[in-house]
This record gives sequence, structure tokens and C-alpha cells, in this order.
Amino acid sequence: MKDYKRFFFVSLWAILIIFIVFEPENSFGESITYKDVLEFSVQHSPRVKEKVYDVKIAQSLYNQSLSEFYPQISIGGNIEKFNNLSSASAPIIIGGQIIGGQPSEWGTSVYLDAEYYLSNWYKKRHEISYYNYVEEAAKEDCKTETKKLLNDVTDLYAQVVESKIKIKYENLILDNLSEIYNLKKLAYEKGEISYEELLKAQLQLESELKEKMSLERELNIRLSSLSWMTGKKFSPDDEFEKISAGMEIEGSNPVGKIEDLSEYRSQLEQIQAAKEKLESAKLSYLPDVSIYVKYDLYGSSLNYLDEAFKNLRKTSLTAGVSINMSLFDGGKAKWERTKAQYELEQQKEKLKTIESEKGIEIDRLNQTYKQLQDDIQKYDNLIGNYRKVLLIEKKAYDLGERSKIDLLQEEKDFLTLERDKEVAENTLEAAKRKIEIEIRGGL
Repeated sequence: MKDYKRFFFVSLWAILIIFIVFEPENSFGESITYKDVLEFSVQHSPRVKEKVYDVKIAQSLYNQSLSEFYPQISIGGNIEKFNNLSSASAPIIIGGQIIGGQPSEWGTSVYLDAEYYLSNWYKKRHEISYYNYVEEAAKEDCKTETKKLLNDVTDLYAQVVESKIKIKYENLILDNLSEIYNLKKLAYEKGEISYEELLKAQLQLESELKEKMSLERELNIRLSSLSWMTGKKFSPDDEFEKISAGMEIEGSNPVGKIEDLSEYRSQLEQIQAAKEKLESAKLSYLPDVSIYVKYDLYGSSLNYLDEAFKNLRKTSLTAGVSINMSLFDGGKAKWERTKAQYELEQQKEKLKTIESEKGIEIDRLNQTYKQLQDDIQKYDNLIGNYRKVLLIEKKAYDLGERSKIDLLQEEKDFLTLERDKEVAENTLEAAKRKIEIEIRGGL
């Protein structure tokens, strides 16, 4: 008996441990916030990571270009074995040069070179500025890509919340229609209404059931898309909190100047980069000027390599100034300047395109925001009036002047109106957030 009790308690404890450890995630649904989803998407997004690496690459190119202002220092050496193949025991000299007869020996040499290009101060400074502007443009591009991601996620999150709202009200409407159908069924059995009226109630109920199934399918599709964008698995059981109010939006045109947007600033940096590239190309015809120093050591031995190293000795120190200027390159420098000029004009045209596209986008966003505000005001007025009508209908029902079915039908219409208002409020909050993203360049 004692062993049986011990076995029972051990088994119970094991079952509890297994339940705790292996309890499935989201078994009762989690509460998901808009902020959580944004953070998940930014952390997961390959699009943003790609732009971050673009910034790091641009930073590397800029730092690499700064190396042009530093001297280039190198060290080198040779190890060689000279074998005399001539039978002569004395050096053979022809035309003042020794061509053979030297004794076989090991030779070693070490040299140290240092060179500094003075011309880089006037030929490379525009190139360095070019890479600096490219880096700044990459940073603005990263902000732009982050904005696009946040806007996409905001739209998708708002759609998920909208589906949840519609399903919530669809359940209430179904309860309402079910009660209407049951009352009409009783009325039909009593002979108070025709079969046609009962059939209409049944068809309306079935239509709403189909609508609910369609909304659930739509919700699953949106949740799947949101899961792909965030790297997190969401289910219909999860509770998605409504988008909370962010910064205070003022005025009828809350999104201000195009010049303040990251897309515009990025293109301005690209134009400056193109100008620097053109200036660099114009200076390509100037001569390259450098100073250099070379320090040589040499060692030799007739018998052993290590002795050749031990015999290393100073042989020469050379210093000088080098000037090199191209006289003819087949038009390479000319066409490089022409290409740079075309690239500058191209970047200017891209700026005009951005001004046009962002202008249209901003106008649409401002108009949408204003329209949603007007719609909600209209819904508030309608709901206020409908509440009065519903109150009159309830009093009429209490006095026996209206039927329960009539009252339920009015309540169904009221639920539809409340649903539409809540959907519009959700859309408005999403629009506010998108405006905030545009103004701040992110959240």
C-alpha cells in the first residue's frame, strides 16, 4: 500500500512537470500590441538588414578613401642562389658589363619603400567627399526602407484588427438574427406569418454565416502575412490590441514639407555625391606628384644561406620626387567627365520624380486622414440619432405597439452602424501612425 501511494504521487508529479514543460504556446491566446509587432518586424526584416549593410559598406568605402592621405610603406626582400655555369675562373666582361665568370654564391636583399602622393590633396579630396555623401545617402535610404516596412506592417496590423472587429460584430448580429429566426418560426407555426417570410429570415441567417466564414478566412490570410513579416507565429486565438494614439496630429495637412522626408534628403545627398564625382573627374588631367624613399640592404655568402643573412649590409638610400602626367589616354578622361556630368543630371531628374511621387502620396495621406475624421463625425451623429430611434422603439415595444422582431431588426441595424464606426476609428488610428512615421522617419 505504501509503495502504491509513492507510485501515485511520483506519477502525478511527473505529469505536472510534463504539462508545465511541454505546454503548447498560445494555448489560450496571447495579447499582441502594435508596438510588439513593429519591433518584431524590424528585428526580422531582411529588407532593413540589407540597408543596414549598405550603410556599413558605404562607411567602409569612406574610411578606405581616407587612406589616400597617408603614406604607403612597404618592405620586401629576395633570396637567390647564383650558380656560375662558365668554365672561366675570372669575370667575363663584354661592353663594360659582367656577364659570367663570377663565383657561385647565396645572395639576400631587403628593401624598405615609402611613398607619399602630394597630388592626392587636390585629386582625391573630391573623391573622399563623394564617399562621404554616399554614406549619408545610404543612411537616409535605410530610414526610408524602415518607413516602408513600418507602413506595410501598420496596414497589415490594422487589417487584422479590422477583421477581429468585424468577426466580433458578426457574432452579435448572428445572435440577433438567430433570435429573429426563432421568433418567426414560432409565428409561422402559429400561422401569424407566411412561409415566405420565414424563408427570408433563414436565408438572411445563412448569408451572415457565410459572411462570417469569409471573414475568418480573410483573418487567417492576414495573420499568415503578418507572421511572415515578423517571424512570429500568430493564430486567430491571439488578442490584437487596437492601435493606440501616438503623437498629436494637428492641422488638416499634418505631413509637412517634402524636403523634410528621408527620400528627398537621400536624393539630395546623391546629387552632392554626383557633383563631387564630376569635380574629381575634371581634376584627372592634373599630374601625379609624389615623394619617395628607398632603403636597400644586401648580403651574400659563397657557401651558406644563413651567412648571407648575417652579412646583410647597407647598400643604398634613395630619395626623390616623382611627377607623372598623362599626355594622351585615348579620350578616357574626357568620357569619364562626360559620364559624370550625365550622372549628375540623372540624379537631378530623380529628385524631381521623388518630389512628384511623394507630393501625390502626401496629398493622398492628408486627404485620407481628413476624410476619416469627417466619416467618424458623421458616424457619431448617426449613432446619436439612432440611439434616440432605438429608445423610441423600445418604448413602443413596451407599450405593445411594436413587435420583438421589429425591435431586434432595429438593434441589428444599430450593431452594423457601430461596427462601421469602430472600423473607421481603427483605420483613422492607422492613418495617424502612418503620418507619424512620415514625419519622424519612424517610431
